[in-house]
Amino acid sequence: MNRKPSYLAALTVACALGLAAQAPQPKPVAIVGARIVPVSGADIAVGTVVFAGGKITALGVHADVPRGATIIPGKGLSVYPGMMDDSTTLGIAEVTGAAPGTVDTNELGTFNPQLISSKSVNPTSDIIGTVRANGVTTALVSMRGGVIPAQASVVDLGLYTNDEMSVERETALWINFPSASGGGRGGRGGAAPAPNANPLRELNDYLDAARRYAAVSQPDGDPRPAMAAMKPYVTGQKPVIVSVTTAADIRAALRWGREQHLKLILAGARDAWETIPEIKAAGVPVLYGPVTAMPGSENDPYDAVYSTPGELAKAGIPFALITGSAADSRNLPYNAALAEAYGLASDAALRAITLSPAEILGLDHDLGSLAMGKRANLVVTTGDPLDPRTQIKQVYVDGLLMPESKHQRLYEQWLARPDGK
Repeated sequence: MNRKPSYLAALTVACALGLAAQAPQPKPVAIVGARIVPVSGADIAVGTVVFAGGKITALGVHADVPRGATIIPGKGLSVYPGMMDDSTTLGIAEVTGAAPGTVDTNELGTFNPQLISSKSVNPTSDIIGTVRANGVTTALVSMRGGVIPAQASVVDLGLYTNDEMSVERETALWINFPSASGGGRGGRGGAAPAPNANPLRELNDYLDAARRYAAVSQPDGDPRPAMAAMKPYVTGQKPVIVSVTTAADIRAALRWGREQHLKLILAGARDAWETIPEIKAAGVPVLYGPVTAMPGSENDPYDAVYSTPGELAKAGIPFALITGSAADSRNLPYNAALAEAYGLASDAALRAITLSPAEILGLDHDLGSLAMGKRANLVVTTGDPLDPRTQIKQVYVDGLLMPESKHQRLYEQWLARPDGK
């Protein structure tokens, strides 16, 4: 999706909010003499990456640097693609539990496919800055309530208006799969069903109605936006992300997706370690996480969750690592580090939070790695971004250098106070 940022619109909103607006990348930037880790190809020990107009224009050992470009000395530094969290409430959940007015994850009703998650994203969220400061530049944001809470949206974490943040508003349909145990919808944030309700039957009936609606040509000004929104999902054009937790629910979701002929993606999938053969046979990708979760049962191996990414990789199942919430998105690289400590190869761990999330959503032509023509979402570091000791020196989103986070500003403010004050 091509995006044409409006500097005037950004300036108007930013001024109203007391922010310093940023125009589109004003001139080319070249990071010279750095170690470059494209993810999609071999590392470049000492090279140059050039970006202009928000896109990478040159990359390599002898990349041409255009006249007038801003030169960033990269000696001793590394350049990585920005990380991507494919499941978060970033921008729609600020202070959970204590300030309901800052949380916009739930709407009334069980089925809301006409809603677009990114339209609720608050671009001034303080959490976005702290997440971005740790190297995460892109996220799949989704609402959480009901069975079909909304369509999930991909956003970049760098621009100051809601429209400009959006990479793809209607990326996937999010479904909280009705739990086989009857303990609520999808195991995450859903309300418990009424005593005589059959949530799965209700979901199937809804999909059947959507298929019938999709088979009939509709006039302009569609009178049923919810049904119209379902068309690309029930016809298999776009992916359906199903939030599941237990092994029983994973198996049920795989059967259901096959019966419904959906382009299925599993999300969460805590107990995927028990269902690897079934997931492999179904050919369904997995958005796995958070890796920092506890085992589902006291009888499970203590490292079941930590080691599952390595098992998915061994089985050849496409997967990405996720955090699942706004508060945890900043810890995305450490989820990958934990998976690496429990058996996932280091290159696969990095890929699971960069290129793989983009591939699973069909956006790898634009995101996830350093390559000519892709978005200039990149991170300049002192070392491996999965290592907590590494410092993130610079973050670029769409070619723009991002400002320091609120945490960094406060740190510097209080570090500089006079002794004894």
